[in-house]
Amino acid sequence: MSQNESTHEKADWLDGSGLPHLLRIAGMAAHPGKLGIVLVALILTLALGTILDWCWSIDGGIGDQAIAQFVAARELDQPYVEPTGESGVFAVWRDHEVRCVRALLGSWSGEAPAVLFSGGSRYHAAPCPAITAAISGCSWLVRQHPFYFIIFGVVSLLIWSWGGGAVCRIAALQFARDEKPSVPDALRFSRRHLFDGFFLAPCIPIVFAAFIMLLMVIGGAVLRIPVLGDVFGGLAFIFSLLGGVAVALLAVGLFVSGHLFWPAVAAEGQDAYDSFSRALSYTFTRPWKTILYAIITFILAGVCWLVVRLFTYASLAVARTVVAFGTSPFGWWNRGPTDEPMSKLEMLWPRFGPDALYTWPGSGQLSWYEYISAFFIAVFVLLVIGLMWSYLISFYFSGSTVIYFLLRRDVDKTDLEDVFAADEAPSDADSSPKSPSLPEAPASPGEHPPISSEDLAVDGQAPD
Repeated sequence: MSQNESTHEKADWLDGSGLPHLLRIAGMAAHPGKLGIVLVALILTLALGTILDWCWSIDGGIGDQAIAQFVAARELDQPYVEPTGESGVFAVWRDHEVRCVRALLGSWSGEAPAVLFSGGSRYHAAPCPAITAAISGCSWLVRQHPFYFIIFGVVSLLIWSWGGGAVCRIAALQFARDEKPSVPDALRFSRRHLFDGFFLAPCIPIVFAAFIMLLMVIGGAVLRIPVLGDVFGGLAFIFSLLGGVAVALLAVGLFVSGHLFWPAVAAEGQDAYDSFSRALSYTFTRPWKTILYAIITFILAGVCWLVVRLFTYASLAVARTVVAFGTSPFGWWNRGPTDEPMSKLEMLWPRFGPDALYTWPGSGQLSWYEYISAFFIAVFVLLVIGLMWSYLISFYFSGSTVIYFLLRRDVDKTDLEDVFAADEAPSDADSSPKSPSLPEAPASPGEHPPISSEDLAVDGQAPD
């Protein structure tokens, strides 16, 4: 009996930790429909950034170390001067954020600082350098290129609200009901809840914070007025302090609960404000459970990322090595930059390694017709690399959805199988009001009312 009780307690402890449910994320993230949706959204985002870079770089680009110099200038309390170069804003920001993500996922191995800033050794000493570096990159984009940030942010949010919402919807049905909905169904659900749910949910804390800061600016303008401003503005300064507290709470809520906004819409089928309130309520009610789930998910993400990246590298290495041998079965070419021997594929796909899976061949190294094959090789290799990153993004959305279900169970005591289904929503026929039946006209005096079949059944006579 005691052995059964201990086994039952152990099972309850494991279920309470969420570990059995969180371990499902690795398999859920590999859903082909999710990978396809994320890959398309990723391609659209990269295309958007490339187009904006082309528009912004007409008068000249910026240097590759712009963000590193921005961080160094802030640390040394010196004015920042944007370095000139040939890179675009999105290209610099994208490369920086990719390094931060790789450092964050590889931080458990102690090699994270090596992939951050190349010139900011003092910056490596900061706690959680990968997260701090990612925030600094976003701060550089907002402060130095605000108009660029607004255009890129709004369009990217629209792209990922549709794609990310569909991925969260698939993950919700996978986790709750072990169903695998089709991609068109998930995209239709995401489109129906696009603007009133997925797109608006991340904007609510930002709009609230902007409105509060606008009131604080107005209070500062009142304080500038002589005499009256000194009296009334000074007395009302307490509201500015309260506004600062509210803005700080909204910022913290967006940081710790933002990943639950879209899963809440996907699981409940409600509007943006409902998802915003649910996400904040669950994280602030169960902060330690939120941290526990996040730590387990982060460790699992690091392990899965390592496996997926090694598998991708091995696949590309085998393909490159075997095909390279076939392109020069009778000897090497002496066509390199320094006239060293190499195969034709090494010319078409020059650089390859664990940290650089693909590099476009340099200008002037190939003939015009060789650029045709180099282009197709680039497309296929980059699609494979894109699928690798798509798995990581799919893991993020799937993990956030599972964490939402676990926190909802802990706070609201809701079953994990409870999820909004479109076929359970009231149809138009059921929700439309029924027309009232007209009352029968009363019988005239001396006329018997009509006899129904029920009356005949009561009298024992069957109707004809």
